[in-house]
Amino acid sequence: MEKKVEVRILNQPFTFIGEDEARIKKVASFVDEKVNFVVKNYGIVNTINAVIMAMMELSDEHLLMREQAERFEGRAMRLLKKVEEFEVPCDARDKW
Repeated sequence: MEKKVEVRILNQPFTFIGEDEARIKKVASFVDEKVNFVVKNYGIVNTINAVIMAMMELSDEHLLMREQAERFEGRAMRLLKKVEEFEVPCDARDKW
């Protein structure tokens, strides 16, 4: 059942509607931490600039992780192909 979840990001109240209250709060907390990090480390005082910079950092992290996942998937598929091509003598297979 969907419910209203109250959170604060940059000391601003926001209401989200969803089923997983804990998840909404966790995501909101993560966003708040990232925006506050940007404000403190880059000295940005304009809220929209801070949010955009935080989105740039989050997007960069997301793209790096996606690229790593794609490389991992490619390596896993190549390994699977090698395993499938590996020939085992029939009598050895019976001992498994």
